[in-house]
Amino acid sequence: MHGPPLPLEDPAVDDGYRRGRILRALATCLEEKGYAATTSADIARVAQVSKSALYAHFHDKEECLLELVSRATDKVLETIRRSQEEAVEADVPWRERLRLAVATLLDALGSGPEVAWAVVVEVQAAGRRGRALRRNLLDRYTALIRETAADLARRFPDEVREVDEKQVVAAVGGIHELMLLRVERGDAARLAEETDAAAQVLVGLLERRRP
Repeated sequence: MHGPPLPLEDPAVDDGYRRGRILRALATCLEEKGYAATTSADIARVAQVSKSALYAHFHDKEECLLELVSRATDKVLETIRRSQEEAVEADVPWRERLRLAVATLLDALGSGPEVAWAVVVEVQAAGRRGRALRRNLLDRYTALIRETAADLARRFPDEVREVDEKQVVAAVGGIHELMLLRVERGDAARLAEETDAAAQVLVGLLERRRP
């Protein structure tokens, strides 16, 4: 069961609710028309704001897309970290802890298929800045998994092995590809169905093999 859609509002800026509505409107337009065909007028119409209100928040649609992907990623990572802290406090077994991290990621993105489309597919349409942002968000997921893996290796040294960055990058790439296949097929709402396969990638990476 999916949770509520990712919150995109920004309480740190004036009229953060309207800003979040514009970001969601962009996500809707991207899913319907794609980045190249989406215009500022489209975004304003779906957000039910004037074009002047749109430009008061964002210089252009590229800036809007970068903000959308950044905020969505921030929220997903924040949710994963919170779930992991709760899992540690509850002394959840390490395999279940990894599964929980994957489930949280896929459930969060699956709760907003149009946002998932923007994050997984359309971000690269924003040129060099979009590609750099995509690399940054994958690096952030890699860092989170490395951090989690190091903690698990300390807590369960007989069961969990230490892994290097390249191994984690390969795992993140595999999980991203699973997500991409779903999203490109228009099946983002069912991302959670990939939880077991994605979790097994991480378990297989970290599980200490017996000689």
